Amino acid sequence: MLDFDIRPFQLDDGPAVNALCDWAWWPQRSQTGWKWLAEGPPGARDAADPGPTGWVCEKDGEVRAFLGNFVQRFHFGTEVLRGASGHTFLALPSARGAGRQLLRQLAEQQGRFAIYLFNANAISANRYVHHGLNPWPEATHQVKYSWWVDLPGVVSERLLWKLNELRGFDGVRAGGERFITERLRSGQVSRTLPGVRVLDDRDIDERFDELWVRLQGDGRLLAARDAASLRWRLSDPELTRRPVILGYEAEGRLAGYLLAFFAKQTEIERPSLDIVDLVATRDAEAAAIPALVQTLVDNTRLLGAVRVRLQTVSPRLDELLIGLPGARRTQTHGHCHARFADGLSPQAINAWHATPYDGDYSFCLRPPPLENAKAA
Repeated sequence: MLDFDIRPFQLDDGPAVNALCDWAWWPQRSQTGWKWLAEGPPGARDAADPGPTGWVCEKDGEVRAFLGNFVQRFHFGTEVLRGASGHTFLALPSARGAGRQLLRQLAEQQGRFAIYLFNANAISANRYVHHGLNPWPEATHQVKYSWWVDLPGVVSERLLWKLNELRGFDGVRAGGERFITERLRSGQVSRTLPGVRVLDDRDIDERFDELWVRLQGDGRLLAARDAASLRWRLSDPELTRRPVILGYEAEGRLAGYLLAFFAKQTEIERPSLDIVDLVATRDAEAAAIPALVQTLVDNTRLLGAVRVRLQTVSPRLDELLIGLPGARRTQTHGHCHARFADGLSPQAINAWHATPYDGDYSFCLRPPPLENAKAA
């Protein structure tokens, strides 16, 4: 019999969960950041039954495990659905068995068209099937993309990582941050392909609402991408550098966009640009998706990063990106798992256009520690 308690996460648990993150060498959140994440995007939670924002495992007054629960609003035609993604899944060795209990809380919550994790590590991935969380999408659950724009930089980073691995990573934090450059602080996108426009927070306006209306008419199942939802995503108080937003225009209208976040996962890793969202209307995506990604890749070194990553792809995105110059398509352990509600039609499941935006990537990436970077 398990001798610990599982209960809903409360904001007062933030410091204790941060201690778990520190133990795992994962990024931590400020109390303001935990509050922002708990509030979630507009309209994501049902006011009558909002559900928990996560669960903790507690024993003797100490939080020993945590699993976050990020709820989003989805649309499938005129139907409004809600899905929940697990995030920040951590358990101390002293909390043996807690992981199974936390996964059960996540997987068995009601009122969700899908429960899913798009960021599973190789160790935990095998546990999910016991809770009905199976690899999904079938064709691309293990696929990731990357573009190495600075090969010497990537190689030197890997060598530094291996060296510290041999040393047991002792002294890594004491050595401080490496690879923080002026380009990372203030570099700007300056090269764009035809149709691609550089946008900023002020451009998240009615043009995105109009795009969202057209995206809903394309027959896909999509996480909410109206202007209010995007503004919330960009208001993460932990951000130290504004994300890159690229729009694609066709016939004088916004027809698609790319959203990429700066990330530096540890002190000894070089900065990357992680594509968190990549979407376009069906009639424009064959031209828009490659142009948006290629523009980002062409500017990555100017922005102080060594690689571009896209860590969740739908089968359609896979088709559009596989032939792009420099694309590194790798197959890893299955990092995407999902459990669908009973009665959800195969049509809806197959229509889900999944990107990292649907999961936990944007708020679980470690922002580069930059001073006064929000003005950059």
